[in-house]
Amino acid sequence: MSPKKSRWNREKIAAEIKQLSDKGVRLTVKNVSREHSALYSAALRYYRSWGDAVKAAGIDYDSIKKESRREAVKKITKWDRARVLAEVKKVPFDKLWYVYKNNVALHSAARREFGSWRKALEAAGYDYDEVNKAAGTRYTSWTREKIVKMICELPPDRLSYGNMTKENLLLYSAAYRRFGNWQNALRAAGLPEELVKKSFKNRKWTPERIIEEIQERYHSGGKLASGYMQRHDPSLFSAAFRRFGSWGEAIGAAGIEYKTILRNKAHTR
Repeated sequence: MSPKKSRWNREKIAAEIKQLSDKGVRLTVKNVSREHSALYSAALRYYRSWGDAVKAAGIDYDSIKKESRREAVKKITKWDRARVLAEVKKVPFDKLWYVYKNNVALHSAARREFGSWRKALEAAGYDYDEVNKAAGTRYTSWTREKIVKMICELPPDRLSYGNMTKENLLLYSAAYRRFGNWQNALRAAGLPEELVKKSFKNRKWTPERIIEEIQERYHSGGKLASGYMQRHDPSLFSAAFRRFGSWGEAIGAAGIEYKTILRNKAHTR
């Protein structure tokens, strides 16, 4: 028996995309992958990305992404301190530590409104260390004192963001969790302000820099799953969320289909 012939080819994919566009269907990755999964899957087989498929159909995909970002920003603005605190108090105590992966929207909003998840918990009346203990995580040993001690033991010329995320990521991540950001940790260690500022020289998170960092990580085989990035590179993750509305949108802006990240176990382990 001859193999079943696929009903899809590039011309049919382009024609269906045009038809959806004419009907006013939103051609974002999120909407199409959910509502028109067969078309979306076919597009990924025949094109490098969904964006390429849309462009092949003669449609301006950049304008679609911009509109999607604008809508994401609108959703973000619905959060304020009062809502963050109300939502935090709804989370069971032993689950508070895992909000970063179970409720990304709440975690990101808390960090935007309060500066860090720790500060949001404390504003809600919780003891951060008790939340940590209740979760039984492996991070319990990372005390503020231990972080400061380890920072003081490092050579001053190795304290930059680039060096730390490549050579001492565990310390950097722990400092970010305990102090809110790396600069605060350096100040707590008694380092001169000049050195603190130098450690983040030229680290302004522009959309272009975020895209560059994502692409560099992707092409070097680095992990890009949302949960992993929140734990191991919170600075980049937070900047991407601020600039693009979500981590998935930032990935898409870098020319990478987030679905491929989720399908690749090397990115999520």
